[in-house]
Amino acid sequence: MTNLQLGVYRHYKGNDYEIIGFGKHSETLEDMVIYKALYSDGGTWVRPLSMWSELVVVDGNEVKRFEYVEETTISERQHELSEALRSIDSTLKKCEKALVKLREGSSSHTLTQRRIDAFNIAISLITKEMESTQ
Repeated sequence: MTNLQLGVYRHYKGNDYEIIGFGKHSETLEDMVIYKALYSDGGTWVRPLSMWSELVVVDGNEVKRFEYVEETTISERQHELSEALRSIDSTLKKCEKALVKLREGSSSHTLTQRRIDAFNIAISLITKEMESTQ
């Protein structure tokens, strides 16, 4: 699909981003890059591979939109996943404590139960990812 590797890239405007995966657009089958911003609140984003890899003109010069900076090591990835798991687990426990205090059938109860379900799915996916990168 691509010769890009997972790791940290610097955008031509200066911010760093980490490619965490690749995929295909469900409708167009276009190759996509899945990445997260490594500044402020971050966030996870998707961008067409063609756009990620293209050259842009800056001050009359063509430069790469994203320049490879460094590889993300397996130990760094394991640490990131472990930290995410710890954070989600902590929030899950708080939601479970709150759930017993909410009236069953209320919108707050339903919302909290859905959050608990989502956190459990996230924990399962992170655990699976951690096992696959060992």
